[in-house]
Amino acid sequence: MSAFQVSLHAQPLLTKDEVVFYNLLRLTVQDQYLVFAQVPVWCLVDVQAKTPHARAAFFNTIALRRVDFVLVHPGTLATEKIIELDDPAVPAAQKEDRNKLIDGIFTEAGIALVRLQNPGTYTCPTLATALGLGD
Repeated sequence: MSAFQVSLHAQPLLTKDEVVFYNLLRLTVQDQYLVFAQVPVWCLVDVQAKTPHARAAFFNTIALRRVDFVLVHPGTLATEKIIELDDPAVPAAQKEDRNKLIDGIFTEAGIALVRLQNPGTYTCPTLATALGLGD
């Protein structure tokens, strides 16, 4: 886009490890949920504020935040569960601040959030258990 003096190239939405996890997640939930990846936080919550300034400040805080995976009920289209994968590459202090913000947002919105360590070690049954999914 020459007007901005930048060049643009396609890039993958997910890493190879995230694709492996996504496929496992799809097998695990089958038709029970729709699975979405890399969803912006602002798409998942309805933000109400007493002033436009407060609303804008909140949106500025979450503007570039995304969650790894979202499970959505196929009939009601309600967001049922957020899945976050542990990223060992993120520094602990940065991860703690981000997790605190994300946890607070989804707790207040009443949306369950599950954090998974070592996502490459799951099988369908162990992932179903970790997500609290019934048989």
